[in-house]
Amino acid sequence: MIKQFRYVRPPTLDEALARLGAPGAAAHAGGTDLLGCLRDGVSDVETVVSLTQIPALRGIRGTGSDLRIGPLTTLADVARHPLVREKYAALAQAAAAVGSPQLRNQGTLGGNLCQRPRCWYFRGDFACFRKGGDRCYAIGGEDQYHCVFGGTPCFFVHPPATATPPVALGGAGAVGGPACMVMRPTGVPASGRISGASRLPPS
Repeated sequence: MIKQFRYVRPPTLDEALARLGAPGAAAHAGGTDLLGCLRDGVSDVETVVSLTQIPALRGIRGTGSDLRIGPLTTLADVARHPLVREKYAALAQAAAAVGSPQLRNQGTLGGNLCQRPRCWYFRGDFACFRKGGDRCYAIGGEDQYHCVFGGTPCFFVHPPATATPPVALGGAGAVGGPACMVMRPTGVPASGRISGASRLPPS
């Protein structure tokens, strides 16, 4: 059972960021991962901050040598967009491979990139290291899909298929201002940094 929480829908990015700065706040984009985390008791959330009323967080735009994708853009839109399919085929294919058609129509690129670990110990009723315990149950336990190298002390891996193409193509992200993911087809890293109020200048 999901415990009660407050649900707010701020109309601007600044207000959303302010509300997300409060203890116990969580962002809601498509909700496909958040609701599962709430149901499984993985996230202790007091306020869900919906981002769905902020149009600037949606859309796919080609800007010269860059591709800019808003975090609220659905995976289905990423997968079928002509520019993404033509110049960023790996990202289009990754988005098309996520879940089911229902999940791709509801889930967003930002939510997919920021989803919580899919480790069954983390999602289950185990006091694992990631939830404040003192051990990773995947060590000596059911470890399929966990990492092979460099997992100390927690051995889960980042789950989204859409994470690899942006890394390979030199993608960058920003939170605050024009929040988006920026990619270039040449593989040259885009300038920018992740911070509370960064802008991604043109190259």
